[in-house]
Amino acid sequence: MRIFSFFFILFTLSINILNSQDLDSKTLMTIGNQNISVKEFLRVYNKNINLVQDQNQKDIDYYINLYSKYKLKLIEAKELGYDLKDSYKKEFTSYKNQLSNAYTTDKEVTESLVKEAYNRTANEIKAQHILVRFQDNQDSLLAYEKIQSLRSRLINEDFLNLRSLLHDGKSIFVEDLGYFSAFKMVYEFENAAFNTLVGQTSTPFRTQFGYHVVKVLDTRPSRGKVQVAHIMISNTQKDSSLVPEIRINELYNSLIQGSSFETLAKQFSDDKSSASKGGVMNPFKSGDINSEVFVDTAFNLNEIGSISKPIQTQYGWHILKLILKSPIQPYEIIKQDLEKKVKRDSRSLIIRKKMIEKLVSKYEIFEPNLDLISQLITKNANESSWVLKATKLKDVFLRIEDKIYTYETFLKFLNQNNRLYDKSKSNDEFIKKQYKTFFENNLFEYKKNNLINENEEFANILKEYEDGLLLFDIMQDKIWDVAKNDTIALKLFYDNNVSKFKSKEKIIGTIISSKDKKHLKKVIKLWEKSIINKEISNQLNYKSQVIILSTGEFEITDPLLPQNKNFKKGISKIIEFENNYVVLKVQDIIPTKTLPFEKIKGSVISKYQSFLETNWVEKLANKYHIKIDNKVLEELKKSLIK
Repeated sequence: MRIFSFFFILFTLSINILNSQDLDSKTLMTIGNQNISVKEFLRVYNKNINLVQDQNQKDIDYYINLYSKYKLKLIEAKELGYDLKDSYKKEFTSYKNQLSNAYTTDKEVTESLVKEAYNRTANEIKAQHILVRFQDNQDSLLAYEKIQSLRSRLINEDFLNLRSLLHDGKSIFVEDLGYFSAFKMVYEFENAAFNTLVGQTSTPFRTQFGYHVVKVLDTRPSRGKVQVAHIMISNTQKDSSLVPEIRINELYNSLIQGSSFETLAKQFSDDKSSASKGGVMNPFKSGDINSEVFVDTAFNLNEIGSISKPIQTQYGWHILKLILKSPIQPYEIIKQDLEKKVKRDSRSLIIRKKMIEKLVSKYEIFEPNLDLISQLITKNANESSWVLKATKLKDVFLRIEDKIYTYETFLKFLNQNNRLYDKSKSNDEFIKKQYKTFFENNLFEYKKNNLINENEEFANILKEYEDGLLLFDIMQDKIWDVAKNDTIALKLFYDNNVSKFKSKEKIIGTIISSKDKKHLKKVIKLWEKSIINKEISNQLNYKSQVIILSTGEFEITDPLLPQNKNFKKGISKIIEFENNYVVLKVQDIIPTKTLPFEKIKGSVISKYQSFLETNWVEKLANKYHIKIDNKVLEELKKSLIK
């Protein structure tokens, strides 16, 4: 009975898989003469659906409408020959080459490098270094001798004094690097740092920047990541009467009295990227933010919700609130992210070497007899170029599977690289060295050119980029540039839609907020006695920060203002707002008005672009008939519910 159940389950599973495969191959829609399969549509739908926040946009009918418009534009782009333009071909080829690099890797070597990167991510090194830069046409020996002489000075002399004497920011760099872990430096530098003991200075080593020596001051386990919210008052203020240090202390005192951090961040923080989120920043680790005092303050907060005292950085004054602390995650969780970094890093050269070995064993390859090469290829009479016996030019020099490279091809490569020829070495040495490069380049080129057939993921990503590039080019020509450059049409659009271009209502006056209603009652009484704002602040904030005062011009949607209120001139009632209370003294109300064309031209262009795009897509829909197979669509919907 159990055996029967097992085979029944296996049979049912097989049927479901076959049905799924059958559905994938069906044509979901036809646009013009192009058939779009369920599989092609689902690949794009599944890739993008989790990025969509609006639940309505996750509806498959809605997404099919979006996808149809997207395909209409792509079909038109190819119809107009955008994919044949030289600029397109150049950019597409460049991207294809970059993407191919990520898919020509050796898994074992990659995993070894990923594990090494993880171990280094779990630790941080504090170091100082000296770099001696030099250009390719300069004598590297002089630079090496220079760094050797500076090594002893880095060991024995005061660092700050040494920096002031030597650092010029051009040829010599003397820098305190602070704490860092994996991927913060080029791989050669990272290796030297992690292989140098605390208190020791490395021997000279070379990177793409020049010759270095690195002195390791300390190592420690990584502090992981920290997430904080912050209120920032910028060092530079439009309001000259606002002193950043005084304002940050006002806010700090208000927090101590129980005000909401989130509310104060939304209303007062000058970091607009985080203010709308209550000051919450993205998580970061050591070295991610260019302010040691900010990072140290964040990591020194221990209890969730605890608040720092005001600190100053090069950007302004801050108060930090601890949101979350997290240690380094286990290897398996961050493995994929580390692997991506390794493949983008100079570590990829190590992976390349191993990959070459594998490709050599994978492909059928015919190679020339290198020992006889120097007999066939020689220097011409004036030694300006390499020549080959004419009878050999079209002969097979190298074959990788079905791809043939002639002697003539190699000769051309050799002459292109003749500038690398070193007269102190034999012709045979040079030719063999150049052959190695020629062989490896073409081996990888063959692999890259066949990736589209060997790797489905690669083919899909390449197709996405191709489509994105075409879409950008045609949108730029048909919509974006037209809207920007046709000033007469743009002005006409503005005149015909002037009701859409109006300013927001504004108030001029003073807003005072407080955690306690009683303080605002005192404010109203003082205002009624014509006491000025500065005196009110001095009286009520004498012992502690109980009110926060803001004066100026405010749009009706300003986060300092309660929303959906009808403001009038004079003193308002006390209004409960965002866990606080506010009271307003309104001097004037500036009503909404039509905004002049020249002042809002950017906004007009944006709306005009949307208008042009809508009309254009309607024309494309008439040009390329869209036909959706409703039976297949219903099948697809049912499959997504399961």
